[in-house]
Amino acid sequence: MGRRNRFYRWTHSIRRWQLIGGLTIEQAKPDELRLVIDIVDEAAAWLHAKGITQQWPSPTPKSFAEFLEKQIVRGDVYLARIDGHVVGTFRFEWSDEELWVDDPAGGGYVHTFALRNRAHGKGVGAAMMAWAKHHVRERGKKFLRLDCWGENEPLKKYYAGLGFTLVKYIPEEDWVCATFQMEA
Repeated sequence: MGRRNRFYRWTHSIRRWQLIGGLTIEQAKPDELRLVIDIVDEAAAWLHAKGITQQWPSPTPKSFAEFLEKQIVRGDVYLARIDGHVVGTFRFEWSDEELWVDDPAGGGYVHTFALRNRAHGKGVGAAMMAWAKHHVRERGKKFLRLDCWGENEPLKKYYAGLGFTLVKYIPEEDWVCATFQMEA
């Protein structure tokens, strides 16, 4: 049995992925903005407690909350639930001209990938990324791509453990961005 089958199966009748053991991934609805922000805030606070303060601000700035609201309306934000309880979120972009200058539309780009603290170490993040890989492939994209603060060593190690390859570092104004990809 392949990795995909261990983590989830497609449930055609309700158009969602279901992890064996109760994990589902569905588009966030406009009235779920607060849930998305709560997860991002919890993840940011966890990172800050570990001394990783450059990845995300804590708490979520109002401007980013407004941006997330627009992304939810577009259908590009997803929530992961275990037995009905929200445990994670991520959002997609379908081109990235700033970080992927040579191939801005060749991938699906995962952003705002965040888990609730209680979901850490249970394979939830890996299952979410496996789902994301399939989602990107369904959209006809060649790569699943993401990025993070270049000095976030634990996150870079985590992404490498999921099968992502570090592509390059890109200097930003006040920090360095590490870009990763895997074939979809």
